[in-house]
Amino acid sequence: MVEFSIRSLDAAEKPAVTYPLLGYAFFASPPLPPIEEVQQYLEHALISALFEGSTAQSMAAATPMIQNVRGCLFPAHGVWGVATLPEARRKGHSRQVLAHLLAAGREAGHALSVLYAFRESYYERLGYTSFPQPRLARFSPLALTPLLRLNLGGSIEWGSTGDIVPAYRDYLANQRQRVHGMALWDVKPDENRPWPTWIALARVEGQVVGAMAYTNDQQESHRHMIVHHFDYITSQGRYLLLEWLARHADQVTQLEIRLPPFEQPETWLSDLDVQVRSVEPALGRVLDVTRIEGMLTGAGGFSARIHDPLCPWNTGCYRFETTNGMLAVSPAADSMCDLTIQAVSALVYGTRDPGDFVFHGWGNPTPEVQATMRAMFPRRLPYLYEKI
Repeated sequence: MVEFSIRSLDAAEKPAVTYPLLGYAFFASPPLPPIEEVQQYLEHALISALFEGSTAQSMAAATPMIQNVRGCLFPAHGVWGVATLPEARRKGHSRQVLAHLLAAGREAGHALSVLYAFRESYYERLGYTSFPQPRLARFSPLALTPLLRLNLGGSIEWGSTGDIVPAYRDYLANQRQRVHGMALWDVKPDENRPWPTWIALARVEGQVVGAMAYTNDQQESHRHMIVHHFDYITSQGRYLLLEWLARHADQVTQLEIRLPPFEQPETWLSDLDVQVRSVEPALGRVLDVTRIEGMLTGAGGFSARIHDPLCPWNTGCYRFETTNGMLAVSPAADSMCDLTIQAVSALVYGTRDPGDFVFHGWGNPTPEVQATMRAMFPRRLPYLYEKI
């Protein structure tokens, strides 16, 4: 009888064990990609794998992140590389591997877990809640050319190597302090490797007031510029970046800009003729209820019995209360309602109204408790930023 086992991988075995799974699931094949293309993602990752005998059948990986949730930075991880060999699929292996990975993440000190899903409903059943969808704006750079006639002040610095890379990372770290849900890899980048995109920084009197990362997609059938990240602190920063894009009107025929859910590109300029659609959202979950203290919450308090089958350490009664403007979590003797971990995650990230919980099967807070929850956890629009 073949035995199954699940364990964390050590550094030496990561490449050989994960290569067949990642190569088959996430790369064009055959042939499988060079092992170096897989190996570059493994160094800092926690990796759990399920074995049938000595053969890895399923795996999942998570890389450390730091995430802003309601004004407080928390240790988190981004889950990726969830893969199972075809003959082992639909046997519950992925769920078992993810449960093992989340336990390893908790042991490593992580409070939150985020990912992008192949199917949202699958991960929702595992305790995750969907974020609002980011927006993808497409329009012609010709529509921006009126900006070339304006004196916007400031300047654009651009490149992909040298001092611009740490300047861009510093800008992102500062923005993470301001943007709810924003997370960055807690991994020092390889200084010998060029940044994988062009970087443009909008500066005014030396201060960076806007930044974007982009690539040029030049093919016979089309000439597009893909802006993977577009962000600014001031209106001047935004229009300096847009003016830079206008300078490419003779080089590319279409701009494609990925934006947070709260952006409204149709208001940027007259006659922009922008086409906007939603794109794949991130999902997030609370990994350890006792580690989410410190986020900025409104006045109030309530107790709840939490249910979390995948992460049983969260199951129990807790008191959630705002003290001096910050969330405090403590054990409770009794509860005012029952909540699943999906409901707790939705409150923390601000993605659902507590009145919705009963319709999702996530809990039974009374109208009075719902009102307290709304006061403590107002609705928000989280934006992850990192594309896992």
